[in-house]
This record gives sequence, C-alpha cells and structure tokens, in this order.
Amino acid sequence: MSAVDIPDAQEIYQKGEKPTNGTVGNLTHEQENALRNLWTKILAHIDKMADKPLKVSCNLVKQTAFVSTESFPDTPEAIDKWYKENKELADNPKSQTVRDRLYLEGNRDLTVPMGFRPLFQSDHNVRYFSHVFWQACMLHGNPDSYLLNFLRATLWDETQAFERLVFSVNWRATQAIDKLMWYGDLEQNNRMMEKGLTLTKGFDKFGYPVVVVRIRLNKPSERSDGDVERFAAFCLENIAWLAREHGEWAMLLYDFTGFKMENVDMAFIKNLLAIIKETYPQMFCASLLYVDSWLFSGIWRVIKGFLDPVSAKRSQIVKDVTALQTYIDRSQIIKEAGGDLPFEYKYQPPTREENAAMFDAAGRQSAEDEFLQAVDAFVKETRSWVSDSAPADGAYASGPRKDAASNFDATAKMLDKHIRARSHFERLNK
Repeated sequence: MSAVDIPDAQEIYQKGEKPTNGTVGNLTHEQENALRNLWTKILAHIDKMADKPLKVSCNLVKQTAFVSTESFPDTPEAIDKWYKENKELADNPKSQTVRDRLYLEGNRDLTVPMGFRPLFQSDHNVRYFSHVFWQACMLHGNPDSYLLNFLRATLWDETQAFERLVFSVNWRATQAIDKLMWYGDLEQNNRMMEKGLTLTKGFDKFGYPVVVVRIRLNKPSERSDGDVERFAAFCLENIAWLAREHGEWAMLLYDFTGFKMENVDMAFIKNLLAIIKETYPQMFCASLLYVDSWLFSGIWRVIKGFLDPVSAKRSQIVKDVTALQTYIDRSQIIKEAGGDLPFEYKYQPPTREENAAMFDAAGRQSAEDEFLQAVDAFVKETRSWVSDSAPADGAYASGPRKDAASNFDATAKMLDKHIRARSHFERLNK
C-alpha cells in the first residue's frame, strides 16, 4: 500500500463512512499476518528487555516543583515551608502551575496523593519496557488497536511499525508519562489552562470528539521553558482516553482565526506534530486547519514539511464555517468558530472528590492485581495465536483471545481511575 491509496479526509467525510479498514474486526488476510508478525516481534522484545531497566532521564513533570523530589515530606508543614522559600517562583505568572495557584488562593487540600508509584514497581527512577507497554495499551479498548495504529501509520511496514512502537514506549518510559498523568492539571502552566489553549467540545459527523487548539490564545512569551512539551504530552494522553470511549478516534481542529504572528510558535507546532506522529499515530481521523488570513500560507508550507504522507492526507484547510460543516454539523461547532453550539470556556481546577479513587491504596492494589492477571491471560492467548503456523482468518478476534481482550479492557478502565488524575477535558465534557 502507498499513500496514494489512502483517501483524504474530505473524501472520507463526504462519503459519510467511518474509516474501519485496518481496525480490529476489519482486517484482510495480509493485515492479520502483519499484526501477527508485529506481535511476535513485540513479545520477543518484551522478553529481551525483561531485566533491562529504562532510566527516567527527562521527566516532563515540573522539575522546579517539590513533587519531583520523591523524598519530600508529605505534610502541610513541609508544603508551607517550600512555598515560603519559593514564593517568587510560585507567584510568577510565567512559571506558576495550577498547584501553585490553588495554594496561593488558600486551597491547601491535596487533589491527588503525593505518593506517586509507577505501575507494577516501586523504583521511581527507572521503568521497564513491559510495564510501560501494557500501560500504553490501556489507552485502547484492545491491545491489538495499539499495534494496528503503528501498522496503518507506516502503511503496513512491519519493520517500521516495530521500530516506531519501541521508540514510543521508550519515550513514555524516559519521559515518565505515567507520573505526568498522576499529577494531571496540577503541574501544568496555570495561564495556559485558564486560557483554554486546547479544549474538547462537540463531536464530528462520525461521533468523534472535536479537539480545538485555539492558536490566537497562544503566546510563547507568557510561559516558561518546558511548559509546551509538558502541555502537549498531557493533552494528547488525555485526548487518547477521551477518544477511547468514542471509537478510538478524535477530530483535531487547529483554529487559526484571528491569529497574529506573535501567536505562532513553530517549536510548539513541530513538537506537537512529532509527538503525534511518533507516539500517538492514527489518533486523529482528520486534522483541520481553520484559517481566515493570508498569513497562514507561509506557515502551512512549514507545517507540511513536518507531516508524513498519511498525516498529510488526513490534513485539510478549511476557510469558513460552510467548509467546516463537511466534517462537523453546525450544531456541534462552538459559536466562537461560527457554529451554533453554546460554549464559554472557564477553567475549573481539579478537586479531591473527582480523584477519590487515587487515595484508595487498597483499591489500587486490587485493580492492579486484576489488570496484571488480564495481561497474563492476553499474553498467553496471543502467544498461542502467533505460534499457530496457519491460524484461521479472524482467529485473532474470536474465542478465548477475544475474551481475554475484553477482560483487558474492563480491568484497564478500573485501574485507570486509581493512577490517572481526571483532567479539564473530562470536566468540559460532563
């Protein structure tokens, strides 16, 4: 298959048929073989890396905050002392996090526990490939979907898919994405969260959630170094969970209306596109660039250079709300973008109540144990399937393996509430 064979986003939406080819339950004989071969490679790599820890080298959680020091006392007195010694940092709008804002406003309640612990282990400084891989699979209803995303993104090139998947897992490990999601909103730049630079509201014509990036609100001069990388990873991880509940896809809408050159941060755009390509492939059914200015032409030439052939086919420029309605019904387009959906963004900070399960240590251990059993069962059935020299077509999605995948899905959902803070994306879509 080549990029020429892939329909572009406009064609997909005009036909009105969800793009199911290459997804679980919709594989050709050749695609099933590719999935089987990729599982063979991944399971062999998991075995190879079993006793080889991956060092956390560039943690995306705010390095200047006391939470990056795991030995810091978890007491009100210790927290008060830290803020007294770092008042200038916490007060500075460029570096202030949501946690800082809450503390300075007098809200001293912990909204998530301070005692972060990686999945299946206690050492905070390393991760293991298998642990991170299965946690990444939690973003999908079926672990097969995780592998299929990389296969479709590489046009079914098994070697490229394997290399990119391994890169993705290693990135998640070294960047401690699990820790980033544990603290959630708290460690994000407060100004970026209050502005609503990225939000989700409404659904496209296929029922996929619409993710809006409001470029005109982006001002690189108003944030600290590292904020954009942390924010991009935080957004994409949470969007993946949201998409999981709506068919594994989302619609990405870059809203360039009313933007000025001071709003354009090519480093942010390049970083976002790179993370999507390398670690969250095939998450967006389409990427729309909503523009109303001639200034965009030069920016588009640069953006196109960052896109792989598959992403380029999924990207479309729309210049007015009429064109936008090819993809999203007017009733689902927020009013500020020219639609009829009432919406006024107001950031709601996290609460302890929404993260109550994270404080239930016994509940987490039980959920973790059940998830581990589900992983073992899925691995057993997958090893049986890949070792069969001539499996029947569709065997990957039937019988005991199908049941194992369903159990994986159920236990992943139960575990998620114990290890990931709820985000503003979920609050916006209640």
